[in-house]
Amino acid sequence: MARTSARGPASRGSRGRMVAKAAGALLLAVCGSVAAITTGSGSALAAGNSCGNPVLATNLNGWGSLDGSWVTRDPVGDLPGASWAFDTGGRSFYMPQLSVTPGQKWTFSARDRVINGSGTAKIAVDWFGAGGVYLSQSNSAPAVSLPASTTSGGTWTLVSATYVVPASATSAHVLQFGNFGTATGTNFKATMCDYRPASDEAAVRLGWGTPDASQSDEYNATSVDLTKWGLFGAGAGQTTGCTPGHNGNGQRCASQTTQGGGFLSVAGTAAGVTGGLWARTRPFKYGRVEVRERAVPGPANNGKPYHAVPLLWPENGADYVNAEIDFAERNVGNGTVDLFVHHDGTQTHRSTVVDSTEFHNYAVDWQPDSVTWYVDGELISTVNVSIDYFSRTNGGAQLDMFPVTGTLMRPARQDVDWIRMYPNAFTQYR
Repeated sequence: MARTSARGPASRGSRGRMVAKAAGALLLAVCGSVAAITTGSGSALAAGNSCGNPVLATNLNGWGSLDGSWVTRDPVGDLPGASWAFDTGGRSFYMPQLSVTPGQKWTFSARDRVINGSGTAKIAVDWFGAGGVYLSQSNSAPAVSLPASTTSGGTWTLVSATYVVPASATSAHVLQFGNFGTATGTNFKATMCDYRPASDEAAVRLGWGTPDASQSDEYNATSVDLTKWGLFGAGAGQTTGCTPGHNGNGQRCASQTTQGGGFLSVAGTAAGVTGGLWARTRPFKYGRVEVRERAVPGPANNGKPYHAVPLLWPENGADYVNAEIDFAERNVGNGTVDLFVHHDGTQTHRSTVVDSTEFHNYAVDWQPDSVTWYVDGELISTVNVSIDYFSRTNGGAQLDMFPVTGTLMRPARQDVDWIRMYPNAFTQYR
């Protein structure tokens, strides 16, 4: 929403137990040079990939047939970033193993294509414990339909499975199964072996590493850390006081921002008394910020909705028209959230549908020539703009009264589970 004023400061074990249901088809597993495969924002898709041999650059280590069919390593030239293929005459094969811990959730994926036919493919996992003892198999992921393609091209389809590691398991043996009917001469291809923790955090999915502790907060203490944050309505290090609200509307009072039970919370009253945080941490330029947050409306009273937003705010508040990034902006209870990137005296807007009354993860990757927005680990949009200003996060908690003072407001509460800042290759600190 447009702003009119500043907001505020192992061994292979028992793989042989799996038997292919048919033979005679050509099965290909293609792996590319994953380091060269990137998203539109320039973030390597390989980041966080735990597949032990995703590229097959020199050998077939980790790859083999489940049904005794021949295998070779073949060159590939029809897929950007893919250079080599695991090739088998059967319909089932294994991919590299993975060490695991009980209770973890992993997503295993590849991209598949059928040549001169059509069919389905699915991923299953055999679980093994200490000493290579077979425990069980997970195979509940649905088979994915693969449309027909030709030797000159076709459709690559994502085939994935997400499974929870069972008790006592120490390794996962990842398997692929194709079903192409009785057709002969059908080629099945799979590319981009990719294993990563199943997560709705962009930082985990994209391998952002360890957050900067000085710029982050889990909000697990019983009170706000006043060395990192200031309370709207109060001076630095203080816990009482009130000041005019956003654009002079209502009041921001320190008493409305509290911490406990593992959350930071900001409450807004029917009378327009609300709160929020401002950062006392050192300003930074460029980086990645992710926050887990929700905003919940109170009982209906015909009042106007509060406005909730996590954002990056410029070091100098007067620069907001050139250097503000609002990465989950909405009226409380609305069915969409918005990204607003303020730059060059104007703003660029993106929107996505999400129930923001439930907890979701909102993230931005701010680089010298772009701002990339993620919701629950999914890439939503990249805005190609330059913001050459130092900024600071406000802690992800800002609940604003937009209507004029005296307007009846619908009570609301904004909760923040955590906020984390991750340096990127361009991050600078003041």
